[in-house]
Amino acid sequence: MNDYPNSSINWSEKVKNLDENIRREIGLEGDSEAKHILIKVQTKSAEAIEPAFIVGEDETFLDLFVLSPQGPGITSTAVLKDNIQSVGVIGGVSAEKLDPSEVPDEQPLLDDVSGLYQ
Repeated sequence: MNDYPNSSINWSEKVKNLDENIRREIGLEGDSEAKHILIKVQTKSAEAIEPAFIVGEDETFLDLFVLSPQGPGITSTAVLKDNIQSVGVIGGVSAEKLDPSEVPDEQPLLDDVSGLYQ
């Protein structure tokens, strides 16, 4: 039996499936697939890692870009998969563009905020 059950979890696939289920439940299933899926990662430490998105993964690590709460900025980090307690979907950013005049007082997040849901 594997002593490290989280090492065999494909978090990228789980997050993609969660995003698809959420989009379907809130009526966005006809929209394009999310370009970036923002997540919250709860590890065994007290602080959660959020908002972040997955950029890669292997059997040991989940590689993330974490958005800076102090303004535009991204920090690259790797989380040991065995330390992950849960991963939740915060929202998705679609690849489709929205007229900027339709998004009042929003700063660009990654490439686009048009498909963000929370």
